[in-house]
Amino acid sequence: MVERLPQHRHCIECGNAIASKEKYCSDECNKTHTAKVQSRKKQLLLLYFGSFIVLVILVILSFWRF
Repeated sequence: MVERLPQHRHCIECGNAIASKEKYCSDECNKTHTAKVQSRKKQLLLLYFGSFIVLVILVILSFWRF
């Protein structure tokens, strides 16, 4: 016999089962996930900015030789 589970979702941060309308099981998970997302955004911005600076330096050096 198949056991039916009530509608539920899993917390984005920790994976615990929660009510179907919620995204996080607690405020702590919400804050942790938000902090991780902000950190990833900063890292990605740094990567783009660093790549742009390296590209500009390489272009300047390539024109400087000639």
